[in-house]
Amino acid sequence: MWATFLNMPLSTGNTVAVVKVDGTESARLALDEPYISARTVGLPGGHAIIEYGAGKVRISPQEPGFCPERICIRTGWISKPGQTIVCIPNRMTITIEGAGNGVDSIVR
Repeated sequence: MWATFLNMPLSTGNTVAVVKVDGTESARLALDEPYISARTVGLPGGHAIIEYGAGKVRISPQEPGFCPERICIRTGWISKPGQTIVCIPNRMTITIEGAGNGVDSIVR
């Protein structure tokens, strides 16, 4: 029995990063621009600098007191619909929403 493996790239058209603080949407950042931009978002622990564009988003490295464990910063760049960066101490999430079909491969 043979299996056929077909790798399908996810669509990246019309993707946005949705930034929420305390569950309230505070920004929608377009990721389809070919260059990297930055946006500052006010948080309970200070300000976060979010870098976005070229199909990806991340929280830029901050002062050590911004987030004690720095897990949100160590997450690095995310680029696929459904991926999320979470900063629990600052009650912020960044989730990618977009035209991705959710299928990245098919095995027959």
